[in-house]
Amino acid sequence: MTTCYWMNRLTRSAARTAKQQAKTDGYYPILPSQPSLFQHPPAFPRRPRGYRTLDALCRFCVAVLAANSLAFAFQSTKAAEGPLQILAAGVETSEDAPFVSSDFHFLPGDYVYFQFQIAGFAIKTAANGELRKISLTYEISPQDSRGVALTPPVTGLINEELSAEDKNWTPKRRASFLLPSFVAAGEFHVHLTIKDLIGDTSAERDLPFHIGGVVVAPSTVLGVQDFQFLRKEDDSEPLEVPAYRPGDKIYARFDMTGFHLGAGNEYHLSYGVTVNRPDGKPYLNQQSAAELSDRSFYPVPFVPGEVSVTTSRDTALGSYVLLLTVRDVAGSQIYQLKRAFTVE
Repeated sequence: MTTCYWMNRLTRSAARTAKQQAKTDGYYPILPSQPSLFQHPPAFPRRPRGYRTLDALCRFCVAVLAANSLAFAFQSTKAAEGPLQILAAGVETSEDAPFVSSDFHFLPGDYVYFQFQIAGFAIKTAANGELRKISLTYEISPQDSRGVALTPPVTGLINEELSAEDKNWTPKRRASFLLPSFVAAGEFHVHLTIKDLIGDTSAERDLPFHIGGVVVAPSTVLGVQDFQFLRKEDDSEPLEVPAYRPGDKIYARFDMTGFHLGAGNEYHLSYGVTVNRPDGKPYLNQQSAAELSDRSFYPVPFVPGEVSVTTSRDTALGSYVLLLTVRDVAGSQIYQLKRAFTVE
């Protein structure tokens, strides 16, 4: 804006002409004959009629253009083929093997293999349309039916630059896990979570699998389950009738459950064995047969134990009683179990 001040002295006729010209031009001059500058407002150029309407229209057009530009930029950055999806996912016995059937059972200590693909991710495109990027993260965790992880999870980041030929490309990833040695038989699953950092979306999925082996009933107090007499140390089937001959070696196997777990899932157990003759007198008295302690990532539901008793050829015939005493050192618990066998 320009403020015009008339500072030269004018004649009356010139002043009248100047006033008339000022009304026409749109400003108000301050004449020398006027006594004070503050009695008259400064002269500003008069805005043409319709100025406010034109100004509002211009502002509206600018806002619409800005919104369209923002929407275009967003679409070019967040363009995706569809919702984030997990495809071709499954559990395997070895890398790139067929997915296991629903009735297949892994065993404790086995390796479990897993693979999956991702689709529907967002693509970040540069302004010139030449550079296209994706950014994804994933986490894979084998878990029991309660959602407790069997092993530490496998995590990964997928940052890839795509070319025009990669329009239908889907990332593929693999992972493998070593199952714990002491895990009870049951139903398990691989929990997979993926996140699209560009599209700000996520997806998750559970892929089931089964573990065979030891069947354990959950317990909150110390106990012994599945006590078995065996003919040989490595027998897989127990004796239906625990009967031995003089000079045989007597084997027994059992599982300890319900013990206390300390920091880092640490357990501390011990057990002793006493065997009484048919006349009630001690044949074997071993109060500290074994002491077991360890820690693991997965909170073990049981710890296996075993005992052996050697007989001689002159061992008296009859019924013997084996007394097993288990101690939970960390949890200050004691449990005793009696089982009978015969020497014939």
